[in-house]
Amino acid sequence: MARLRTRWSAAVDFGGTLTDVVLRPSHADGGGDRLFSLASEAPADEGRLDAVLSRASSHHEVEASSIGLVAATGGRSFALPDRWRGAPLRHVAETRAIARGGLAAGAVAPALVASLGTGTALVVAFAEGEPRHLVGSGIGGGTLLGLSRLLLGTVDVDEIDSLARAGDPGACDLLVRDILGGGIGSVPADATAAHFGRLGRMGSPGPPARADVAAALVNLVAQSILRLVFEAALRHDVRSILLAGHLLDVGGFRGAILRIPSLSPEFVRLAPDPGFAIARGALEEALREDDAPGG
Repeated sequence: MARLRTRWSAAVDFGGTLTDVVLRPSHADGGGDRLFSLASEAPADEGRLDAVLSRASSHHEVEASSIGLVAATGGRSFALPDRWRGAPLRHVAETRAIARGGLAAGAVAPALVASLGTGTALVVAFAEGEPRHLVGSGIGGGTLLGLSRLLLGTVDVDEIDSLARAGDPGACDLLVRDILGGGIGSVPADATAAHFGRLGRMGSPGPPARADVAAALVNLVAQSILRLVFEAALRHDVRSILLAGHLLDVGGFRGAILRIPSLSPEFVRLAPDPGFAIARGALEEALREDDAPGG
């Protein structure tokens, strides 16, 4: 069956912290994707889907009745019905959505696509064939927000970002030069040796500034995730790494990534609008399914 001739297609990614929506006009209508995100306050049931798509449509002045195809991924989206207000609803496995989102964002296959959301998921995406889910990590955006509540008294992402940009992680972290007096091998002297390790030393100075704690916290989350990503990439001999997810919206987090020694922008890429890469991947999968013979 040919692709449905609709004015709009939509994708919803039900994440643990945020729910993301992509609204895409048909080629005839022109224009780019419309993006919308809101807090994940309830499970992915039919009522939640209706509320999310209604709010996204209203925000972008799109008639909800003009949505003729919906893709859903993440959360408990597998339990959703096969139609939404009469439009076909395609269930897209999260592994497929992550892989397709990475390839659509320009990753060179085979690629390691890292979804940096509430937690972290690593998927190998191939140009053809089924993607492979490798491993997950409990460290992600949820970690950053939870520890920020405990250590900084806030879960406001903009405030955390602003503090981290102004702070110095070295005020909390032990650096390689603090222990060895310089670098070792390919590891530079200013690389992190122990996250928050400086505060555990006898005779350490008084409580660090709030901004320094924020910088060290962002550094801890970023480097913990990226070490896992790099180890997986080396083990599976991929040609590129693609980072996606709302954690990359935190500017201080991006800065922590850039502090990693020998980071090659040709090998490691950040998805455009990284928080919406997985929803875009789900939509691409749904549209490919409609294009396939018998779809």
